[in-house]
Amino acid sequence: MAYVPALLALLLMATSYVNARTACSVRRDAACVAAVRSLLTNPSAFWYGTRYATDCPVGKVSSLCRNTKRSEKTLLSRIFGDGATDSSGLAFIVNVTYSPTLPADGSDRTYSGCGRIVDVPLKGPHDFVVDPLGKYVYPPYDLREEPDVTWPAEKNSLYTVIMYDPAPFYVHALYVNVAGGRLQNGDTVFNYFGPGNPVDRDNPYIWLVFKQQKSVDASKIAPARNNIYVQNLVSQLDLSTKSYGINIIMTNTDEYTAAFIRSVNFLNRCPVYYGKYLSSYIQKRGGLPSLPARLDLSVSVDVNFQAPPITYTSCGKQYHQGRGNVTLDYRNTGDVPTVETRISPKVSLVPLDISGQPPSVTLKDKQYTLLMLDLTPELGKTKQDSYAHWMVVNIRGTDINSGDEVYNWKMPMTSDLNELFLFALFEQSKHVNPAKASTYDGNSCFRCRFRAGDFIRDNNLSLVGLRRIAVVPDTYQQYLAARTDTTNQVCKHSPPIIG
Repeated sequence: MAYVPALLALLLMATSYVNARTACSVRRDAACVAAVRSLLTNPSAFWYGTRYATDCPVGKVSSLCRNTKRSEKTLLSRIFGDGATDSSGLAFIVNVTYSPTLPADGSDRTYSGCGRIVDVPLKGPHDFVVDPLGKYVYPPYDLREEPDVTWPAEKNSLYTVIMYDPAPFYVHALYVNVAGGRLQNGDTVFNYFGPGNPVDRDNPYIWLVFKQQKSVDASKIAPARNNIYVQNLVSQLDLSTKSYGINIIMTNTDEYTAAFIRSVNFLNRCPVYYGKYLSSYIQKRGGLPSLPARLDLSVSVDVNFQAPPITYTSCGKQYHQGRGNVTLDYRNTGDVPTVETRISPKVSLVPLDISGQPPSVTLKDKQYTLLMLDLTPELGKTKQDSYAHWMVVNIRGTDINSGDEVYNWKMPMTSDLNELFLFALFEQSKHVNPAKASTYDGNSCFRCRFRAGDFIRDNNLSLVGLRRIAVVPDTYQQYLAARTDTTNQVCKHSPPIIG
């Protein structure tokens, strides 16, 4: 029975997306439909129902507490309007199958997240069928591509198909005049746009199928996805609610979503993910005495280097570097040559909430300290031993130039690709004395053995933003080293990583 272990492994993989067996796990029969009808009218089934009052009491304002229709507590009422209680029109379960694209070369899946490459191995079978009663919560990245959608269609009938987020009343896909019980056979009003749950909260997304009374002119449907109410679409398109279909898929959020919703200026949750990533990275390397183990961040520190062209001679060879323009924003994942960092950067601060007003307004009443540190000597140690490359205190709002520069910019140089250079942003609760701030370095050296942890604690600073810069050695670094090395040993060493 040599095949048994392989068969067992296959079964385990196939069930990794499946939890306990439900009434809809195998058959989409009357028992399955009855169970989903009950779910539709259950006010405690989803976050915007009865538990909303507990999770989000009156007066609490946050990205997790936005329910524009407090009175609509059930999934049925979110679909058909306040007061809807009759779910008997639900006649069938829509079959929804997702097939995430895998890399053609057989490698693991990856995507560009918030300043890093995210590895996302597929945790289940290549194809997975949505169970409306299932307990599995899917990451949006696995739902980014249009699924295969089918249903038991009547002969010669046309249908309208909707993919919908009932929380903000957002249409993720809309198709009309669909024949034959398969999604592809119709007119597209809104192309499929996968779930984009912006916050860390389980949220239902639904597929709805309604029978049309007649053919629909797709060009006359309002070209907007947001604030669309299904009951209005039903009325506008003259859809039948006596026999409709549904499927429900639960999702949370992921870094793929965070990067996207920031790119469209909706919400900036990238600091949250970046903090989780750096927390893990630093702890794997032994931790730091100067920074907390858990990095709860709320502001993105976007860094832009701009430098004029330069020509220099290193070890007998002339090099020319063109005009530089490198940005370490939430999308940057590459390494930066030393020569690009020779001029002090421009720094932009981007908070979590970016949908209502610009950061300069959102943060205008805040006061910050910005440090650029080489924290490598501290990794895995208990003694504070960083090097300060830049220090600005008493920054008002987002204007870095408004602060007091304690240490001017000193470009980072390294021979180790694992050097930990961090831009660290701290919120101040009071004014910081610039003269006293400069006394936290070593007695025998300037800027070195900087006691960042003591400085942070003594001034009651709260860490709110980080941005790592990965610097790689180049011929410009070799050129600078050769200027101070009279023994010419620099040119005898291995050539730099970048010529």
